[in-house]
Amino acid sequence: MSVKEKIIEGKYNYFNQGHLYSDEQFEIYRLASPVGNLLFSSEVTSRVKTGEFLKINIDYEVNFKFDPINVKIKRQLGNRSSSESFNIDLKETNVVYEFQGSGRPNYFEKIVTHKSHVAAPCIATFMMMANQRKIDPVHKTHYSILSTPNIWDYKGEFIETDIYLELLDINPKSLMIAGNELEATHCKLFQTDENGSLIDDNQQLWLSKHYHLPYMAKFGNNIEIKIETLKNFENKGNQNF
Repeated sequence: MSVKEKIIEGKYNYFNQGHLYSDEQFEIYRLASPVGNLLFSSEVTSRVKTGEFLKINIDYEVNFKFDPINVKIKRQLGNRSSSESFNIDLKETNVVYEFQGSGRPNYFEKIVTHKSHVAAPCIATFMMMANQRKIDPVHKTHYSILSTPNIWDYKGEFIETDIYLELLDINPKSLMIAGNELEATHCKLFQTDENGSLIDDNQQLWLSKHYHLPYMAKFGNNIEIKIETLKNFENKGNQNF
């Protein structure tokens, strides 16, 4: 028996002012565990100004309620590398964070009493929280995010921030991408400032029915992310585009 079963795979393209600058290959697996945990696995590749390739690998494991259990992020650029991990004990509500960069390993843990989503540098897990807690059709939905300032070197422990998701249309919106007509849930994302006030910096998302994977995302006026391919192995005959 295989330890994991692939159920979805696909690819995203990242654009800055219409210019392709990065892509992301992702896969979703159902793990052979008693409760059917899921593993979201992404590889983001970008060419930097030096001509080198930045590669980021993300493995994001959740339980059947989509509560994060284990998140691993690895970065590689030339001879530079770093790794960070979040291990979450749901029973004890304890989050253990580890970071390894150019210096000594760093370790931090904290009790987090509310359910939180872990921010990862990929779009495939960006809306994981909407699986964890459904989007309110009337009011803005609050989510808690764990994030860090650490990339190559340790800058500090993880922090908790608040974001809000607003449903812009109750009915699915028709979306055309690369000649494919898709049905998507249109939402707007709001961050908060240091005073807790909402910031509207034009972050919009069009979410699929497949684990809320975004079909498209727009961040401000310059950054746009679009899905290029998606293959769903859960449906008979598969769903491809």
